[in-house]
Amino acid sequence: MSLALVAHETPQQVAPVDTPISKQHKAAILLSVLIKAGATPNLDDIATGPLKGIVDIMASFGEVDRRTVDLVILEFLSELQDFGLSMRGDLEDTLASLKGHVSDNALEKIRKAYVRSPSVDVWVRVASAEATQLQNCLDDEHLQVAATVLSKIPSTLAAQVLGGMEPARARETMLAIINSRSISPDIIALIGQSISETMFNEDGPSVFAKTPVERAGDIMNFAQSDIRDRLMEDFGQNDPDTAEKIRKVMFTFADIPARVQPRDVSAITRTVDPEILLRAMKTAPSEAEFLLSGLSTRIADQLREELAEMDDVKKKDAEAAMNELIVGIRQLESSGEITLITEEEPD
Repeated sequence: MSLALVAHETPQQVAPVDTPISKQHKAAILLSVLIKAGATPNLDDIATGPLKGIVDIMASFGEVDRRTVDLVILEFLSELQDFGLSMRGDLEDTLASLKGHVSDNALEKIRKAYVRSPSVDVWVRVASAEATQLQNCLDDEHLQVAATVLSKIPSTLAAQVLGGMEPARARETMLAIINSRSISPDIIALIGQSISETMFNEDGPSVFAKTPVERAGDIMNFAQSDIRDRLMEDFGQNDPDTAEKIRKVMFTFADIPARVQPRDVSAITRTVDPEILLRAMKTAPSEAEFLLSGLSTRIADQLREELAEMDDVKKKDAEAAMNELIVGIRQLESSGEITLITEEEPD
């Protein structure tokens, strides 16, 4: 989908943002978008030379693809921020200044796209939520989780969230904040990631759809293996019942041989690019052999040859590839295309 800007001659495609674009080109794109939206930006303070350069670029535009336009807008907004938690007011103030010039729907899309950007700190995303939405998420959470979230977001937003809670819940949360002990950065990051993914899941509800144990299992699935092992060992020593509950809902790459049915292997391997599949299998020989045994002889032999010729894969790259395959498996399970083997409950 393309957004036509200004065309006087044969349209020429502007390179996407993946290819370096000059600041003047970006300024021309932003100015064209504002004018097209009916805005009347004040250009009196721009020197004649730079302004002429921008006008020349606008006059030479053919089409700029929609993705490039969106990324230029997001980059412009991101440069206005200090990337700290004070971003909330800055971003909202910036978007508010565009009201009347850009549709409310477009402003909301820009705001959502910005806070979902991978370059934005997870706690900045959490802090961009509405107070009511955040309060709804935290009402059924463990007090320590609520205390951690309120401690990480701006005090003004935390006060609004606290004000929306039931008095008893608000009092208990404040006590949890006061009595909080040191929490590892890994745990804090995982809490922020869980809250962020839930609130900004466009296809899901605005509050948690899974039980706390299921959410904990999901987090563990995608945590780095050393962090996951350390946390599960800690749980096992201090709270064996919770450790067992989490273990039952977890599904990691190592669980594939025990929980994936051989007939589903072919569908699973098609959810990722062959290169990603090879990276995932390179450091996990037993899981790799299980997957290969579920493929046709020709394809399995070809993959074995490629694995043998493949250079060693860094741990973080292997885990990233494994996680992509796990995401594919979960999607197939959610759509009903495959059924994972579940652990039998004891009589």
